Amino acid sequence: MTTHITPADHGRHVLDVHDPAELLAEARLCLREPPVDSLILASSGGASSPLMITRSALADLLGPGGGENLERHLALMRDRGGPVVHALIVLGDGYQDLLEPVIHEVMRRAGQLLHAAARTLESESSPAPMFQLLSLHGAAGSTSWELERDLHEGGAGDVGVTATGPLRAFSDTRAAASAVLTGRAIPHHDAPNPMLEEIGRGLRLPALDLSSEADPGKLFTAALSALDRLGGGALSLTPAERMTKCEQISSLLSAIAVERLHWELLAQFVEHGDTRVIDRETLLQTLVSDREWRPHDDVCAGGRWYMGLEKLRRIAAAAMVAALPAERRIARSAWRALTALLVLLAWWNHRFATAGSLVDELREQEPESTLAPLLSRMTDTPIFPAWWPSA
Repeated sequence: MTTHITPADHGRHVLDVHDPAELLAEARLCLREPPVDSLILASSGGASSPLMITRSALADLLGPGGGENLERHLALMRDRGGPVVHALIVLGDGYQDLLEPVIHEVMRRAGQLLHAAARTLESESSPAPMFQLLSLHGAAGSTSWELERDLHEGGAGDVGVTATGPLRAFSDTRAAASAVLTGRAIPHHDAPNPMLEEIGRGLRLPALDLSSEADPGKLFTAALSALDRLGGGALSLTPAERMTKCEQISSLLSAIAVERLHWELLAQFVEHGDTRVIDRETLLQTLVSDREWRPHDDVCAGGRWYMGLEKLRRIAAAAMVAALPAERRIARSAWRALTALLVLLAWWNHRFATAGSLVDELREQEPESTLAPLLSRMTDTPIFPAWWPSA
């Protein structure tokens, strides 16, 4: 599950939760990535409560235990102040061509699970607020869909799937227009970056120094600056200047290939923007128990440091393939460290779906990894950070 909560103030814009195009566009803006093959849930919000939007992978919903996990997801939204929910099932990115029988089958299965989970919560008698699923729509094949529970005799568990018209393009939505007017960043599909791959293929990584006293935070800052220069003005660099920038990136990758240093970098990410120092030995336990620790904008999805980690991970992936044989192990360790850092930052930002997909990459690349099970437990159970966006 990936979560976003808007401020509950008078300046927030009103979202049309009944329009699949608007809800899809708002989810893209709030979650800072285009939702793909996802279930989007949006609490209605109110005069005194914020709008909460979450994204979950359809693969998890339709897999073993998906119904039970969905019930826990809905119960969490209810308990966190979102007892009235609107849902949107997104196949692909909502716009790519799909066979209509496939759309109907997946929508129907997902709709049945959602209605069943909602009925379970609606029938509960507990001190918690009464839960209600107000609407269920779909976005697939550039078409808007409506999913209604069949209440006729013999059809209590079935869902009808009906096309309701074209799915307006993101650029034609009010959410997109509002984002442009207010200066909100508009996320785009992640496309390969030849510049990052070129850097990775040309790197020469220094040997590992397990006793290094280097400050990974300073190396990271230098590497980000080098990336900015290589990306924005590489043509104006002399060969010597370009080599210097690449050496700054190489120094960081070799440093964080040392486990002690990549955990130190995580601690500095956590401390960024705060005046306190977090205990390195109990860092994760502190984030689970102390709600005063909150991520700075730089380490949120779309933030400069977060995006820097993503770029460096792509560079490390290219180096894993193209580096000299003696250096590939270093590149692999750096890639693993950067992946773990992104998993933990995504988790800290309540972006469990994003964190989970990164853990899957880690498992696929390193099936014997001892780190993947720990990260998977944090994201799949899930174990929640102490802070909550609306608190």
